[in-house]
Amino acid sequence: MKFLFKSFVNLALIGLLIFAAYAWLVTRNLPDIDKMVREGVNPSKYTQVLAADGTPVYSYERFHHKDVPLAEVSPHFIDSLIATEDRRFFMHLGIDPIAIGRAMVINARKGGIREGGSTITQQLARNVFLSNERSINRKIREMALSVKLEQALSKEKILELYVNNMYFGEGAYGISAASEIYFNKKPAQLSVDEAALLAGLPQAPSRYSPFQNKEYALSRRNEVLANLFETGKITKDELKALQDKPLRINPNGQSISRANRAPYFNQFVVDSVNEYLDLDEQSFWMSGLKIYTTLDIDAQKMAENAVASQSAAYGRTAPKQQAALVAIETNTGKILAYVGGKDYSRSQFDRVSQATRSPGSLFKVFTYTTAIDKGLDPTRVYLDEPIRLHEEGSPEWMPHNWDNKHHGYMTMARALIESNNVIAVKVLNTVGPDSVIETARRMGIKSPLNPYLALTLGGSGVTLLEITSAIGVLGNQGVLAEPYVIDKVMDNNGKIIYQHYPVKHDVLRRSTVDTMVGILTQVVQRGTGSAANIGRPMGGKTGTSDDSRDAWFVGFTPEIATGVWIGNDDNSSMGAIAGGSLPAVTWKTFMNGYLSGKPVSNFATGEGRALNGEEIYTYKLDNLSEDDVNSPLSAGVPVEPEEGVLDSGDGTPVLDEEGNATTPENNNPPVPDMHYPAPDVGPRAPATIPADPLQAPATQNNTRNNPQQRRGYPGVILNGKDESAKPQANSSRP
Repeated sequence: MKFLFKSFVNLALIGLLIFAAYAWLVTRNLPDIDKMVREGVNPSKYTQVLAADGTPVYSYERFHHKDVPLAEVSPHFIDSLIATEDRRFFMHLGIDPIAIGRAMVINARKGGIREGGSTITQQLARNVFLSNERSINRKIREMALSVKLEQALSKEKILELYVNNMYFGEGAYGISAASEIYFNKKPAQLSVDEAALLAGLPQAPSRYSPFQNKEYALSRRNEVLANLFETGKITKDELKALQDKPLRINPNGQSISRANRAPYFNQFVVDSVNEYLDLDEQSFWMSGLKIYTTLDIDAQKMAENAVASQSAAYGRTAPKQQAALVAIETNTGKILAYVGGKDYSRSQFDRVSQATRSPGSLFKVFTYTTAIDKGLDPTRVYLDEPIRLHEEGSPEWMPHNWDNKHHGYMTMARALIESNNVIAVKVLNTVGPDSVIETARRMGIKSPLNPYLALTLGGSGVTLLEITSAIGVLGNQGVLAEPYVIDKVMDNNGKIIYQHYPVKHDVLRRSTVDTMVGILTQVVQRGTGSAANIGRPMGGKTGTSDDSRDAWFVGFTPEIATGVWIGNDDNSSMGAIAGGSLPAVTWKTFMNGYLSGKPVSNFATGEGRALNGEEIYTYKLDNLSEDDVNSPLSAGVPVEPEEGVLDSGDGTPVLDEEGNATTPENNNPPVPDMHYPAPDVGPRAPATIPADPLQAPATQNNTRNNPQQRRGYPGVILNGKDESAKPQANSSRP
């Protein structure tokens, strides 16, 4: 036993010696505190987001913050800061073992990182004197430097450095900038409630910004006020009075500092980088990163102008009446233009990547792509008729066409061109919802998809970003180039710390692609998307959800895929707005500008089923039988048939051998049992938030056969709430 004890002691001593040697190695070249105190923080360290041509599109360098002596800072702010960030600040020597122990206990109880143990001195060391690398080396250096700072500087000087270099959001580095931006005051003039609001910002500046999230800002301010009460700085009566005070913010504050030329795009970039590099907001802006993005400045201006001008032309000027547009270079996946809403200053909710809304008839693209891929001929005939669906465990439901009429026999191609709902449901039933979901996944849809027959009418919500990229596969010869926004990221020393590598998947047969391109070209030339026709090779599809809650147009040329969504943030009806109206016109406005002066490109087709107008629109009745639904039939005038009676398409019923009007039971080709669950018309959960929004470097390869592991698009819930509700996808309009 004595031998074992001695061995344990010896091993422990050896371990301590090894750790001490390791700690000495990583801390022997700590920064020169005296020099950095004299020179201050280097402004060149501030992060920049750059467009594809190198133009800065997001930075806060225009705001020149001024350092102020601690004596010129309101004592209310100092009290709020210490009560919230480091209550033992004047007692510890740079590291607070009690705070670390308390944080460890709380985190262990809650099963995750809920509280940190860093002191104000440690935060100063990390954000001002060290890099933001997440590693054990940096943590050891941070702790060592904190002790060194406490030995070299007074507590007051440490506080002064901290308050002049902490990040408050909106480009405010330091208390002087924050006081001016948020309250148009000098730091010495801050009241108790104003000081409390500012002291609460550094933990998550964007989340608690009173410009962006007033409710969160108010809650955070009141939390800091409660900390002041707990530390004895205010009385219970003062706490109640202060927490009842409304927010009074400088109305011109945001315009002081922001250089933000594509706000929704830039926020998408910042969120992606922070998640990938594991940075908080302050670390992001003070780390001196240069982020080179895919943004095309000219395309972005055209996109913003198209959205604004056409929304105004349709009288859609209210804050809730929103629009979004995204444009993607299909052969690379580069996102060229990104408009997440009409006015970022009014609403920061991103309707390109965050909003999951019903795509309406736009989802038919995946149904018909699946059908063609499975070998169904585009001239296959279906009957548009009243049908009732008896789906397992759910009430009956009836799909309706957008014009509330039925149009008799119709080829698959014509049904897609005219956006017929009943036939889309029948085609989905033929191929099966599961196979359509598999196709959608391969093409790039990440959002949850439910195997309902209503799926083809928009029964599951998607984002504009994912469906634009997915439909763009058809314009890129069946190859999905994963969309991305960041080409590379460089650190403050010019070292590349992230480089994008193309991620491409060959997801569709060329014959399928060529046939679908041919049909979707007809959608624009003679179908529901005619308002988007730009007079050059293009394909596209309209989509309108129930009661015109959402209206879409996604179209593509050989170079670019662009998607437009129009809707109301409260998911209310837009009345007469449909996919073939405002979305199509907005799309055309943008595309005409973007393609102006560029050479006309043709789709590289040749393997698919070539269709002409006669094949799409004409067929013969006398060749129709239960065993053959592909035979051509002669076209006629569309009419609404009587319940249970088949219409030939020319206004006359189909007669059997005895001269009686036929019914679906004895004439129409049999429809397989429709055993899939009926659509759920209740609230729908948003898409799953992925762990890593950036494209992986070369190690992440094709995952087309495992949709659950495919990389997703970032998506968040605004203020803890989903912004849309699941549609009753049974009467989708084109």
